[in-house]
Amino acid sequence: MKPISVVDIAREAGVSTATVSRVLNGSERVASDTRSHVLAVIERLGFAPNASASSLRRGHSNAIGVAVASISQPWHVKLVRELRQAVSNRGMTTVIYDLEHSNNVLIEHTESARRLRLAGMVLATGDRLDSPQVADSLRRLADSMPLVVIGQHLEDASWPTIYFDDIGASEMAACELLKRRSRPLLFLGSSPRSYLSLQRLEGVKRALSGVPDLLCDSVLVEFEGVMDYAAGYEAVFHHRNQIRNFGLIFCVNDEIALGALRAVSELGLRVPEDLMIIGYGDVDMLPYLRPSLSSLSGDVSAIASDALEAVMGSIYGDPTFSTRVHTRRIVHRESTAV
Repeated sequence: MKPISVVDIAREAGVSTATVSRVLNGSERVASDTRSHVLAVIERLGFAPNASASSLRRGHSNAIGVAVASISQPWHVKLVRELRQAVSNRGMTTVIYDLEHSNNVLIEHTESARRLRLAGMVLATGDRLDSPQVADSLRRLADSMPLVVIGQHLEDASWPTIYFDDIGASEMAACELLKRRSRPLLFLGSSPRSYLSLQRLEGVKRALSGVPDLLCDSVLVEFEGVMDYAAGYEAVFHHRNQIRNFGLIFCVNDEIALGALRAVSELGLRVPEDLMIIGYGDVDMLPYLRPSLSSLSGDVSAIASDALEAVMGSIYGDPTFSTRVHTRRIVHRESTAV
């Protein structure tokens, strides 16, 4: 008996094959009544979508690659968990790549993914991807399999991209906190190698431009190395002689914020009474600290869902979107309570 195909479902349901593909991919671009109708037809015909078989027929494996900037970063751990579960739910497997914040490692892994003939790749990194070598490697990868990039958008990208509006989020958060406490801020974490840190710095600069009397006394710290717990700790101690002048430490990620929180405590300052601190990413441990740490949060589940929608859409031959931009919100905890 001939297997039921997408074409059969479309004919029976009276819709296009593209609509059927969107339903199978979990795309939100389908009206709820149409989705219900197509799903009823799928159940009646006994169709079992098999992305693995589709990939194998095209000479690919049934595995999706997930490459993240650093597997040691808690936010990337959350994203990997979400993606692995979503991929597993589709009857496929996951290959995890740790980019180690290295362009050379990224290029090695993209070449490895091509040799393994993966069904698709999700790349999540805040590190800049605009060097000629990296951009060329990504183009070769996208020519051989569906590619989705989380974190940033390249002007000439041919693949779907998903990212947060970090400029807008940083400006919003800095404006709110500067109004709460009208004192200069200490910004920890810009790096010329990090696209995301530069976006977040730009947002803070925009907020400070509205209060020029605070701008001249605020300090924007650029990091040369890894932006982690130790970096935040050491940066605060480096500015210990002027730390009491600030009303807020704005950190480019939660790891830096955790290090800064420890250093501020050792310097005998109270959070938030003497100094507010906010991080970025809202990793799971933040509510359980003392004081609990405020952060700019983004919906990891929504990001993972979008990424899988884009990858699976391309596997089924129906790309669903080119760019999606998500918003962030401030999660206020004790470290910004005034």
